[in-house]
Amino acid sequence: MPQESSPAALWGRRVWTAIGVVILLVGLVYVASRVSIILTPFVLALFPAALLDPLASRLRATRIPNAVVALLMLLFLLAAVAGAAAFITNALIDQWPEIVASVVSGLDQLERNVDWSALPGNITGVSDLVAEAGNGLTSGGALTQGLNAAEAVGNFVAGLVLMLVVLFFFFKDGRRIWQGFLDFVPERHQPRVDLVAAQSFWTVGAFFRAQILVALVDAIFIGLGLWLLGVPLVLPLAVLVFIGGLFPIVGAFLSGSVAVVVALADRGPLIALLVLGVVLLVQQLEGHVLQPFIQGRTISLHPLVIIFSVTAGAVLMGILGAFLAVPVAAVIARLVDNLRGRPPAIGPGSAKRLVAQKRRGDAEDHSPSEGAEGMPGAAFEPGPDHPKGPRP
Repeated sequence: MPQESSPAALWGRRVWTAIGVVILLVGLVYVASRVSIILTPFVLALFPAALLDPLASRLRATRIPNAVVALLMLLFLLAAVAGAAAFITNALIDQWPEIVASVVSGLDQLERNVDWSALPGNITGVSDLVAEAGNGLTSGGALTQGLNAAEAVGNFVAGLVLMLVVLFFFFKDGRRIWQGFLDFVPERHQPRVDLVAAQSFWTVGAFFRAQILVALVDAIFIGLGLWLLGVPLVLPLAVLVFIGGLFPIVGAFLSGSVAVVVALADRGPLIALLVLGVVLLVQQLEGHVLQPFIQGRTISLHPLVIIFSVTAGAVLMGILGAFLAVPVAAVIARLVDNLRGRPPAIGPGSAKRLVAQKRRGDAEDHSPSEGAEGMPGAAFEPGPDHPKGPRP
């Protein structure tokens, strides 16, 4: 009979396993950094695919060919982005004279109130700063930076085109692509890995849909408060709050602080304090009403974890990292829940979903005229034991 391992040997194996996992992660990060121009568009395409997956599933359920569904989803996404960009541009153009007047007024106040003699050099005002900036732009270093910027723009455009191509094939052949990755997993572990992937994919999509709704509510209420208080640039500031609201907890507050600065420059300290009160009130509404009811069960993360995740993502990858930090943390939380054997509250693999699938299965056993494959995609969700596996 084999002897049981001692506690020291057991902990030793765990430590070496942890070290091996860390080394593997470091290696993966290094390899990913070397092929980031290819890997980044592939990863980023997962997020709009998860966001629009319910709509794509409903279109597939109508027997529309997958290629047509993928093309329609891509056109819908491009139309939504172009419409939002046109809306923001028109709002800025309409209020551009007011923006210029506010900037000129702010520069005049800066010119009068700042002690320029305390600064190094012969700077006596804002005009000297502008002149120094012009001299810097005409230097050789600025030319090199311009070439680097042009290269970065070229890489961005190439990555964007590649992401759209990858996104098209995600909509068209998402299951086949995932099955190709799943074939590298040992067969006995495939059902569990497939279920974790389905939970993670659903979590990412649900998070972004909920966060867009929360950001829209933030923008509406803060914009309404700015309009009632007579603060200028209401529409651009509301759009800025919406964009900031896509970053949980900290985004809407930081973008709302811009509205406070504008109110301070244009209407004085009293209106600025009132605007600050509106921003804080909306933040309380978001933290105590919107987040728990809309996102609470979807991501199941403590606010402190969200703040740390956004901060770490911003430090590692800038704005993009801050934007992706919370869904990545939510996916990791789902993975930990699965390893501990805890089913998620909602989504694929949840207790409610399994009960509903069992009831549908019992009903289908008594209804030979129509099988599960004929049901709409939103109503039928394959389980881990289904030949096709759960929908990722």
